[in-house]
Amino acid sequence: MGLFGFKSKKEVEEEKRKAAAEAARRVEENNLTNLTNLSTGSQVNIAIPYFDVFDPRLTDTGVPVAVHGSIVYAIEDLDMFHSINKREAYSDETFQNKLRGTVTKFVKSVVSNAPSDANIPVVQLERKVLEISNLVESYIVPKVEALFGIKVRSFDITAINVDKDSRGYRELKAVTADIEQSNILSQKSLNDDINRMNLEHQRETMRIQREEMQRASRLQTEQTFLGAHQANLNAKVVNNASDNGLNAFRATSTMGMPQMPGTGMGMPSMGAPSMQSEPIVQYMVGVNGQQAGPFNWQQMKQLVQQGQLTVQSYVWKQGMPQWALAGQVMELQPLFASAMPPMPGMPPQMPGF
Repeated sequence: MGLFGFKSKKEVEEEKRKAAAEAARRVEENNLTNLTNLSTGSQVNIAIPYFDVFDPRLTDTGVPVAVHGSIVYAIEDLDMFHSINKREAYSDETFQNKLRGTVTKFVKSVVSNAPSDANIPVVQLERKVLEISNLVESYIVPKVEALFGIKVRSFDITAINVDKDSRGYRELKAVTADIEQSNILSQKSLNDDINRMNLEHQRETMRIQREEMQRASRLQTEQTFLGAHQANLNAKVVNNASDNGLNAFRATSTMGMPQMPGTGMGMPSMGAPSMQSEPIVQYMVGVNGQQAGPFNWQQMKQLVQQGQLTVQSYVWKQGMPQWALAGQVMELQPLFASAMPPMPGMPPQMPGF
């Protein structure tokens, strides 16, 4: 305190300095508070003027491209926002200008690399807005949130404009047309090769099917011929059996059968099935010097009734060591119990022998 209660010049300057510092602090807090009140979301529009984008097919000439979009953000964590931005006093305008500049830099980087990294030709950028918007959003959002301490609600690329009157676009379009024409010719040649291969495959398939049909036809003809030949043989055997008075087929083999006394090996024939009420037997019978059968019980009973089988006839079945007279076989005795004896001087013969 100076003489007579007046403040010294130094004290007055110190008070002015403190007042200015307090005013600046209040402005900063007020600005930060205003930004903090934007928790419901604030939108910043992005308009990036033409910049050159290079296509991998024409790396020496850039094509001018302009991009428009918007970003919606909010301040959800006040402490984090103050911690990141405490060195600067932001107003809405200064904050959004800095945010806009950072986003513009990121967007230009993603769009410039889209032809090589995402394989999107420059001439198709206008039609690939959605794909590019997704690329930009996935790249920008985490970076912006970390740099500014905000929460990005959404980011959209609304339009991409390619300067079609530029020299770079015309040259790229010409190169693209040549490449597309070459691709069309290559695809046409490939399609021709595929069609030729398909045609050859169809011809080979038809040839194989035709040969299979011919083979099947020959096989069917052979089977028909063999069937007819077998039917003829069967008919001949039946006719021969009928001519000899036997209602049976002659067997084609007598392997394992002993020779009938006084005769050579004959041709046995198959008999009809036996009745269940009769004894189950299968005997070969010697008739007129030939072997016939095998006969079941009912058939042998008929032969006895017809006089073709007598006690003097030779018989044989599986298990017998040799041929024996029917009258000496105990199993056959019931057949002759009530049979009429043959008339003297008339030996029994089978019709046809």
